[in-house]
Amino acid sequence: MNITTKIIITDTNIITDLNNANILDKFVKLDNVYISDMIKNDEITTATGNIKTINNFKTISTTSEQIKEMFEIIQNNKGLSQYDIINYIIAKDNGGILATGDQRLKVFANNNNIEVIRTLKIIKLMKDNRIISNSESIKACKLLKNNKNTRIPLNDIENMINELEKDLVIN
Repeated sequence: MNITTKIIITDTNIITDLNNANILDKFVKLDNVYISDMIKNDEITTATGNIKTINNFKTISTTSEQIKEMFEIIQNNKGLSQYDIINYIIAKDNGGILATGDQRLKVFANNNNIEVIRTLKIIKLMKDNRIISNSESIKACKLLKNNKNTRIPLNDIENMINELEKDLVIN
């Protein structure tokens, strides 16, 4: 995946995880990270993270054509929310990648040739592109591991920590 590809944040749990990992401020500064106007206006609260930081995300506005397409798609995909579908459409229309923790949306997007990334992949991507150091990425993962509110499976976090620690020893 290219760091310059548009990343469309589809749900608040990605933002909350990155906030809890203490790297949201660096993620927001990337030129290619966007949040839909619907998510930003309807789902962001102080529980999501620092509102001042979140307000620095670039916003993509939803068009009337995209809303029409959303209603057409949602009729055949009852397990997905309107927000899921609109973010899928935004990513599709902009050649973007979805950043989501939602498994149903991940499957739907992958089945429709839209790439999906999750929190741990974002951390690795930020490390690989030297936005954060290897040590910062390990610290971020450890913060997530110790956070009872993350939905990321602990074994996935532990595997990422082990992988990052190996990179630290090699480099």
